[in-house]
Amino acid sequence: MSRTAPLDPRVIAEARRILADVDRVTDPVATARLLPPEVYTSEEFWQFEKEAVFSREWLCIGHVGEVPEPGDQLPLTVLGEPIVMLRDTEGDVRVMSAVCRHRGHPLFGGLAAEKRAAEGKSMTCVSATRMVCPYHNWQFGLDGRLVAAPSMTETVPVKRLRETIRLPRIRHEIFHGLVFINFDDDAAPLAPTVAKMDEELGTFHIADLVPLEPFEFKDQRWNWKIHHDNALEPYHTSYVHRGVHEAAPAKNARFITFDEGDGQVMHPTYLLDENAGLASTDGRRTTQIIPGLGEEQRKRVMFASIPPMLFSILQPTFVQLAFIHPNGPGSMDLRRVNLYPRSAVEEPGFHEAYEKFMERKALAIHQDAVTTAALQQGLNSRYAPRGPLSWMESNIPQLNTWLLARYQKALKELA
Repeated sequence: MSRTAPLDPRVIAEARRILADVDRVTDPVATARLLPPEVYTSEEFWQFEKEAVFSREWLCIGHVGEVPEPGDQLPLTVLGEPIVMLRDTEGDVRVMSAVCRHRGHPLFGGLAAEKRAAEGKSMTCVSATRMVCPYHNWQFGLDGRLVAAPSMTETVPVKRLRETIRLPRIRHEIFHGLVFINFDDDAAPLAPTVAKMDEELGTFHIADLVPLEPFEFKDQRWNWKIHHDNALEPYHTSYVHRGVHEAAPAKNARFITFDEGDGQVMHPTYLLDENAGLASTDGRRTTQIIPGLGEEQRKRVMFASIPPMLFSILQPTFVQLAFIHPNGPGSMDLRRVNLYPRSAVEEPGFHEAYEKFMERKALAIHQDAVTTAALQQGLNSRYAPRGPLSWMESNIPQLNTWLLARYQKALKELA
């Protein structure tokens, strides 16, 4: 089991104090309360949460199509941990530590990161047969094994170093083309907990969809749980997104039962019609319906979270993935990737239409950003409320149920 340093007892005591007041947070929506505001704002609770959730749960980091060819390497940082998702010479996806085994310099950090940023490649994969540390030029193969270590022969024969040194592998599962990691080697498998998502994704063939250029939003000023809450609940869309979200009106939202042990929170909202603009790239049907979708799926948008790090929107013509990377109780980075069928991407005029679509989409993204940042500010208030909730916020007590189970389990184990 790979864990962070032991928690300060004061952190555990503060988490216990905050979670002493959670009556009705998992009730049906008619009587549900919000979690205590400190769950979203407290630095001490964030330290507890990193251990209770992020050190133990399955964290979605990317899509297999982001490393399509052998040698493709996607550098990422998860909770401050430099990692790399890559495709090896056999064509398999691997995830491993991206910290050099010499002095601890991140393989893709420092001058290497500066160079990628200057070339506009900071969010995309690099392609090479080796990973080279920019500090002392130690080199590692795609299997993580040490390949070269200049000027080391005088100290330790490089042959001996090659026998013993390799980048640590990070446990991962691939679920419909989505790559999840877990820093806890003893964690139960992911797949059995996401059976409902498995059924939904069965016809989307996400592993075969083509990821377009990612978008990165740094230092978003709200808590990661607020992002899930806001993205899942349709209540705000009639007001925050007035004029933008009419193709899938909030009144058309439906909610899926959350059962014990579920690892996903999801709900559909039905489109006004199959030609609604939300399901196309330019307001007209210029892109193809994803092949294989059922009649029901062609009529709706499915909003789905696999917490803590994935929020997805499954539309008839494309899939949007949002990878959530918290930095603290009130800060997170967000990486968005849109997926389309290859046949759609290869259509004449697709990319021009896609650019227009993203220009319009930017308005909704901005509206959500301003709203959730303001919500974070309000939760810091001494007068922060805890409900009541609308029927259109039924996902919030569901996410609370997922969270509370993990918080309470950690408190019991850390006692």
